[in-house]
Amino acid sequence: MKKLPILFFALAFLGIGISKGQYIVLHNFGTIPSDGASPYGSLTISGKVLYGMTRYGGAHNHGCVFSIDTTGENYKLLLSFDSINGSEPWGKPTLSGKLLYGMTSGGGAYNDGCIFSIDTNGNNYRDLLDFNGTNGAAPFGSLTLFGYKFYGMTSEGGLYNYGCVFSIDSSGSNYKDLLDFNGYKGSYPFGSLTFSGNVLYGMTSEEGIYGNVFSIDTDGSEFKNLYNFSNLNPDNGMWPRCSLALSNNKLYGMTIQGGIEGNIFSLDTNGNGCKDMFNFDGARETGASPYGSLTLYGNLLYGMTFAGAVNGGGNIFSIDTDGSGYQDMFDFINPIGAEPWGDLTLSGNMLYGMTNVGGIDSVGVIFKININSRGTAGVNNVTATSASINIYPNPSNGKFNVICHSEQSEESLPQIKVYNVIGEQVYSQVSIIHYPFAIDLSFQPNGIYLYRVISETGNLLGEGKLVIQK
Repeated sequence: MKKLPILFFALAFLGIGISKGQYIVLHNFGTIPSDGASPYGSLTISGKVLYGMTRYGGAHNHGCVFSIDTTGENYKLLLSFDSINGSEPWGKPTLSGKLLYGMTSGGGAYNDGCIFSIDTNGNNYRDLLDFNGTNGAAPFGSLTLFGYKFYGMTSEGGLYNYGCVFSIDSSGSNYKDLLDFNGYKGSYPFGSLTFSGNVLYGMTSEEGIYGNVFSIDTDGSEFKNLYNFSNLNPDNGMWPRCSLALSNNKLYGMTIQGGIEGNIFSLDTNGNGCKDMFNFDGARETGASPYGSLTLYGNLLYGMTFAGAVNGGGNIFSIDTDGSGYQDMFDFINPIGAEPWGDLTLSGNMLYGMTNVGGIDSVGVIFKININSRGTAGVNNVTATSASINIYPNPSNGKFNVICHSEQSEESLPQIKVYNVIGEQVYSQVSIIHYPFAIDLSFQPNGIYLYRVISETGNLLGEGKLVIQK
């Protein structure tokens, strides 16, 4: 058998010169009976368990609540919505003790959505409030917990049918309409509220058509219109569809239009100093139209775009809080997830998220990616020079799917070679540019293997690790 130099394997297994981060699909929606489909939201983590919701799927195709270990094991369907108990949930479940709280955008007694709670094991569903139009309708966000109260928004209903801000006790009592949007104060909010002290911050998608940033005290007083997005200053963005991140009296958010194809902005909590930090342009490196919020860690912001980037399915990115250092960490592609509509959830050095489409059944996936992927765009993009190599699932039982994206001619067919830990070549195959193909290593024992992708001219296009776990 052919062997690689011992030094290469020593460096590889020590993690020197290869990617520290790896995109891993934890679950493909639609692959088990009554599974969820097409999530429009994010994940909540508790210990080593992730909780989430999907807008569709479940036993009645009205969406579901699920849990899954951070390893991808023990996926459980906790609740299937049936319209009577709610339909089409958005956002993420909010955890308090052993209870998950959430909202649906439809269903319930009046088909305007509801607020519900459920035990983390899936028992004891409770309908805490049915929206009826007068008290709000169609919430497209999550509940924000402060003390023993939840705060949230609806995108419709209220006094003027432009949506409202509300509070409710965790028991389901003492619902209070804190603010009715009226167009002048904003209209049709998407996303959730962010709090600091006794002040709530949020955004609407259409104040003066293009959206605004506002603040309001938790008792419903002191409403302030902090910033109006405008087509007269499109570089600062238009039409936000997310929530705000807060750090050191500065708010960070994104818009889906303006700039070029959406942007990242910052704003002082007093409404001053709006800064266009970064413009998405849909190009290979940037992505476009972010339908989610930013996740703050130290002086870095992590987020996702819904479209654009290398494969047209959006990307995962990071950027410094001063607007510098934008990096494309991963480019989505349909076979392993695309078009995310939500946020990233950080735990330790891992980011967890979901995509709305893609995966085995094209109805989305749950994934994780190491934050150390910053600076190494793509799945297992290790030392790629003119190609990106996507391999999934990884780990697997020995059967892997491979997609090689190359800037070289379509007629150029790179070769993938796989080596065991002592440097013996155990597999070799010519790949197909831009189309998934399978490699079968199921005849090999469990362990870590290295792959290398070599062009016809002998150039190294990429290399990384494969893990077989049977």
